[in-house]
Amino acid sequence: MRTIIILCLALVIALSFGCSKKKEEAPKTEAVQEEVSKAGATSPTFDMVSKEEVDITTSPYSYEYNGVIYYFATAENMEAFKADPAKYITPAEAPAEAPATTPQGQ
Repeated sequence: MRTIIILCLALVIALSFGCSKKKEEAPKTEAVQEEVSKAGATSPTFDMVSKEEVDITTSPYSYEYNGVIYYFATAENMEAFKADPAKYITPAEAPAEAPATTPQGQ
């Protein structure tokens, strides 16, 4: 009987450690959601220069251009993008612009 009580107690302790670990992971999820909402849905999650995936919650390299926040894997990539953003942004990735209008009757 004593052995069963000890095993049950050990099980409860083991499960409580497992539950506390899950609670520690929750702030990361909230941090990701906050970062994504700051960046906006149009912000790419890859380095525009090297085309590699970038963790936007940990990358120290970001640059806002035309209302879109771009993230980079390295400072060199960020500086290259700053020097000539049009070189790295394809027309499909560019922010939408208002359509050109022409005078009526022409």
